[in-house]
Amino acid sequence: MIPNHQLISLTNVKGIGPRRIREILRQFPKLEDLSHLSVLDLKQIKGITHEMAQHIVGLDEDFGRIALDKTLELGGEYLSYDSDEYPQLLKMIYDAPIGIFVKGKIPQDSLKIGIVGTRSVSAYGKRMTAKITESLIHKNISIISGFARGVDTISHTICIEHKSPTVAVLGTGLDVCYPLENKKLQKTILEHGALLTEFVPGTKPNAMNFPKRNRIISGLSKGVVVIEAGKKSGALITAYSALDQNRDVFALPGHADSKQSFGTHKLIQNGAKLIMDAEDILIEYNIESNSTQTTLFTDLSDLEKKVVNLLDNNPIHIDKLCLKLDMDSPQVLSILLSLELKNVIYQHPGKCFSLV
Repeated sequence: MIPNHQLISLTNVKGIGPRRIREILRQFPKLEDLSHLSVLDLKQIKGITHEMAQHIVGLDEDFGRIALDKTLELGGEYLSYDSDEYPQLLKMIYDAPIGIFVKGKIPQDSLKIGIVGTRSVSAYGKRMTAKITESLIHKNISIISGFARGVDTISHTICIEHKSPTVAVLGTGLDVCYPLENKKLQKTILEHGALLTEFVPGTKPNAMNFPKRNRIISGLSKGVVVIEAGKKSGALITAYSALDQNRDVFALPGHADSKQSFGTHKLIQNGAKLIMDAEDILIEYNIESNSTQTTLFTDLSDLEKKVVNLLDNNPIHIDKLCLKLDMDSPQVLSILLSLELKNVIYQHPGKCFSLV
């Protein structure tokens, strides 16, 4: 096996991706140094042009050395494709990265589920992301996501709040925080999980990086949950990558006229499993769900049960509740606050309420 710094340097050669690098290694299994190969040797490999071969022979090995040194300075490590620590699920995809830069600890034994969605998440999407994430991590499932604004950030944050492992797959180098407002989140993820990327330190958030990142999110996961996705959402790229990788795809439906749910509805039309809550995911993997909601409802007072019976997933204004209950606003607010603290209901903007 050639040294890691040469592997990393190879990724910097235009037109040489993971599959072509693996083809080089397959053709020359005993190769220990790329400098032993000639242009003629390399041109025998399918897909490698004369120009590519020349660039490989004249490889800038300092590119890889600098990347490794910087990774060590950051407290990270580089895991090549042949490393024992390289995630086995990721290794199974046809275009798996030839190596990954990791900071923190990737959970090894737990079932891993990817959660992705739109950056412009709705109140419904926020609530359902938190609810589904929380239910999954309570069953010792590790969450993989892409560290983007919206659904990704919410999912990572819920994991951190519950001290549960999560892996953030970046479209940048380990030393670049994008979006910038997630700088604190980036640090706290390392307490229980990991930051992971195939890009060398210093790599900025180039738009072309994110589709590559998305295939890693799905590649690390047994299944991918899409909470909300617009017509051109990057979450759809992750979902279709998952389908290509023979992974499960779950999609949460929304309102028929919701822009944020256009993509999830298309996924469902194309065969993704429609989910209404985390239980639908757990059933797929033969994991017994917690009947938390049922337990909570048995602990409610008669008045609380009365309020709950008037609620569903559609937000209702407090004034309507007051009319239906024939009670004044302070009394109803007091009951609603108690239910919110018990995680039975959710308060929306404008004093509207729904079941969690």
